[in-house]
Amino acid sequence: MTDHEKNLIVQENSLPAVDEAAGKKPGLVRGARDFIENTFATLKGKDMNQAVEEFTSEMTLVAEGLSEDQTVLRQDVDKLSAQQTLLEEKQLRAAKDHKDEIAELKELIKEQKKQTEALEKKLDALEKAAKKPEKMGLGQILRQATWMVGILSAAWVIVTLLKLIGR
Repeated sequence: MTDHEKNLIVQENSLPAVDEAAGKKPGLVRGARDFIENTFATLKGKDMNQAVEEFTSEMTLVAEGLSEDQTVLRQDVDKLSAQQTLLEEKQLRAAKDHKDEIAELKELIKEQKKQTEALEKKLDALEKAAKKPEKMGLGQILRQATWMVGILSAAWVIVTLLKLIGR
């Protein structure tokens, strides 16, 4: 007899005593006792080896199903883990690419600032030069004087030729 079967048997001394004099119904206790005895009797009537065999086969089926479910879940977890790893690597590569691009842009900005500063210096120098009248050097004075003499000479020649023609 298994522990389970022993638990099903109700000991007579564990049942409450029937006190017919107190007006309790004797049929209620008797009915419960008969129900328990009939239930146990039907269990005894079955072939226990066959019942154990059926139970074992059903539990094996359940265990195999659970094992298959667990295998599928493990595969899904492995796939998700692989996908997560790929996404993390992709994100790291993208972050590195962005850092490289940012570094290149910073270098371009530095170069543009240098070029801008150089152009500003040249512009300032040109503005200063335009504001200051140049001091005339001796060479420039002689050059201008030569031009003036040339122009006056050409004018004198033209006037003289016109006088000769007009006479």
